[in-house]
Amino acid sequence: MQRKDFYLLGFLWLCALFIFLPLFYSDYIFMDEAFQLWGYRAVPGFYMFIDEGRYLTEVLQRWLFNMIDTIHEVIYMRLISLFGWLLCLPIWYVVIKREVANVARYEYLPFFTCLYLITSLPFIVAVQWATCLQFFISATASLLAGSLVMQSIRSGDGKLRMAFRAVFLPLLLGIPALFLYQGSWACFLLPVLLHFINPMNHRKDRALMTGMLVYFLVNAVYFIVYKLSFHFFENIVPDPRNSLYIHPIEKMSFFLARPLERSFRFTLLTHEDSSVSKVYYALMLVILAVLAFVRFGRDKRLQAVKYLVVIGGVWVLSYLPALLIKESFASNRTLMALNMCVFIVCLEMVLYFIKNKRLLQAIGVAALLFFIFCARYNFSEAFVRPQVDETAALKKYIRQHYHKDIQTIHFIRPSETYIADKYRVYRSMDEFGVASSHFDWTPEPLVKQLVYEQTGSRQQAARLVVKQWGSKEAYTRSGEKLDKTILLVDVEDVMNTFAQ
Repeated sequence: MQRKDFYLLGFLWLCALFIFLPLFYSDYIFMDEAFQLWGYRAVPGFYMFIDEGRYLTEVLQRWLFNMIDTIHEVIYMRLISLFGWLLCLPIWYVVIKREVANVARYEYLPFFTCLYLITSLPFIVAVQWATCLQFFISATASLLAGSLVMQSIRSGDGKLRMAFRAVFLPLLLGIPALFLYQGSWACFLLPVLLHFINPMNHRKDRALMTGMLVYFLVNAVYFIVYKLSFHFFENIVPDPRNSLYIHPIEKMSFFLARPLERSFRFTLLTHEDSSVSKVYYALMLVILAVLAFVRFGRDKRLQAVKYLVVIGGVWVLSYLPALLIKESFASNRTLMALNMCVFIVCLEMVLYFIKNKRLLQAIGVAALLFFIFCARYNFSEAFVRPQVDETAALKKYIRQHYHKDIQTIHFIRPSETYIADKYRVYRSMDEFGVASSHFDWTPEPLVKQLVYEQTGSRQQAARLVVKQWGSKEAYTRSGEKLDKTILLVDVEDVMNTFAQ
């Protein structure tokens, strides 16, 4: 690490603080946070992650949520995530720099890769949503495991030392990472990919095969431990959404149509079914393929084919956990490793072909400004502002209309597109541009938490019966009648009245 690298890291920290500045003063509660904030303190036997194979996340989140009591205090958990990432950022920078240090023109590849990391949608989700707080631990541990394997291959270790650095240590890092968040383990592949695409490296096949063997080994060991762990939990069974689902054609069609396509949007938040994005995605794939053949030349066409097969294979493996389960849901939080792999390949290709320093500087400045602008907008406008308004409006409504005679809440959830239409932002899966109370598991804990914060009595809040409907039409058809013991909460009307 040179002095310049410390300056670049300092700049990255400043960028992250600028992007996430609203985090320090914004009160909101988002979806699963309400479920956890109420559940861990008020619901006997409550758990959220054990059946999904994330026991360590359960332990961590239970401990942290039991240390807070109000919606406002969830801010502290989000800040733990932000500063945890800032502490881990030098590790990412050093690992990436080590893989490309022997190529002079890749001098700024570590900086721009880390810049993309902190401005990417998965990173924003990991910070803005306390439920994803553990990501900075699991993703960084996985990256370190991959780096250790690559270092072992380069150092020419003896068999015992290599077994320790390339197998035992990755297992020690990887199994806990998988019990925090399974998708994070794919960050292990980033050093492997960097080693492979680096034109100055040798023994690429050995490094690639060793990396893949360790990657699959850790996955296999985790799966065995995961299955055995349920013998120690009473009345807890694996979530059926995460059951093994081996349908290669179906899953590859899904991968090509959704996760990979969305990875090529980089930091841009667009409509989920944007036709422009789909055309751009197909064009990018064609350009990458053409550039690969140009890069290796006519005499090395087989090398170009190998290059494309390997990077394509790494992209698939970086999303492997989500391709082996029944659920097909390409949420941003599942895309961190895939997004990073796609960006690294594209960035390395740009650096390989563009030799003009002034042109690279112009592109670099433009990309830096674009990424930072997109990230600040995505975080502040597409997420924080709507969530703050929704939480504040519901708080004010409960404060004005709830009284001790209320026994039942009739809750009409907002539509899936309500926030996107009201704030003129794009909706992205269940993470941006969507109301927290739209999801059917949110209204009950959310209302009870708000009543508890108003009255100071968990017992009074726990006695409430919360009935919910997905629309006004459904509520009207239900034939429910209101009386003095029932409070109607129509979120869209509440927000239209109280939201700033």
